Amino acid sequence: MQGILEALLAFFGSLSKLFSNNGMFIIGIILSIPMTIIFIGEIFNYQFVLRAPWFVKVDRRWNAKAVSVMAMTAALSVILQAVGAVIVLVPGTITFRADAMVRFPFGAIFGMPAVWGVMISNILGDALAGTLGPGSIAGFVISWWMAYLFYRFYSSAADYSMKTGGAWVKYYLVVLLWCIIGAYYLCTNFKYLNLLPDDVIWAGVFPAVVVTTFVGGLLGPVVARIVGPAAQRYGLARGEMGYEK
Repeated sequence: MQGILEALLAFFGSLSKLFSNNGMFIIGIILSIPMTIIFIGEIFNYQFVLRAPWFVKVDRRWNAKAVSVMAMTAALSVILQAVGAVIVLVPGTITFRADAMVRFPFGAIFGMPAVWGVMISNILGDALAGTLGPGSIAGFVISWWMAYLFYRFYSSAADYSMKTGGAWVKYYLVVLLWCIIGAYYLCTNFKYLNLLPDDVIWAGVFPAVVVTTFVGGLLGPVVARIVGPAAQRYGLARGEMGYEK
């Protein structure tokens, strides 16, 4: 297992040599701009769509269920983040990101309240760990995207409860998509803020984010298979919550 993970780290770390550090930074900028615009739009309940006028107003109403789901997601993510930090997969490089196994599927099951909960958990996690700083801004944006991608790519109960093989395949494809764009977004901001040397950012941080998050999210479909039907049964799933019209 350790050998496989080390090989994956080496593979993704080699991308910086293939494209050069500046090339990776340019790709990161190209990805970061629309990601930031979509994030800001959602703050004001404007959602990106693939047709003119490109952003549409979404009617949302916070209620007790939505607030509870947001708080539950944030608390569970922080707890699992702390627990996962002590499970070392590759010494000095990879720990088990247990929080990923709920951050991904909760976005699909609970919708936007869970998306905001994931973002809040990242801020709380950094504050509790004493690492809250300029780099945390990129951290909470990409954490928001972890759940947001699943909110956008999943909608039906059969999908978010992982009742079909296609839902499982889509899950891992979306996780891989986040691993790439999330790593680019974080590392581009690290580069822009000069938080670390370029070689450390692109050959060290970038592959570590990709591999740790993908491994952490492997059990997500199992979590969704258990939580999805239960959330629907108790009226907490995105379609029953009454948060989004």
